[in-house]
Amino acid sequence: MQQFLAVIFVLLSLWGAVWYFRRKGFAVRGAPLLGRKQTHPIEQVDRIRLTPQHSIHLLRVEGHQFLVGVHPHGITVLTEAAREHHLVKGASGS
Repeated sequence: MQQFLAVIFVLLSLWGAVWYFRRKGFAVRGAPLLGRKQTHPIEQVDRIRLTPQHSIHLLRVEGHQFLVGVHPHGITVLTEAAREHHLVKGASGS
């Protein structure tokens, strides 16, 4: 009987910890498990830091590439390339 109560206590403790972490936002339902690759619609291809607060990012969004400038006041789209014409040398168009 003592082992049964110990198992129940451990299970309730685990359930309480999961509930607490979900409530605080540390554990998210449906989050990918270890070993599973998560796909994102936006991919960062490259980044160049110009200053500590300024950088240029090359992003790929659904086959299109965008050159974006990031600065303290926001972001600016510098240029966009269509699917057939990519900004990166050797990139294959689909």
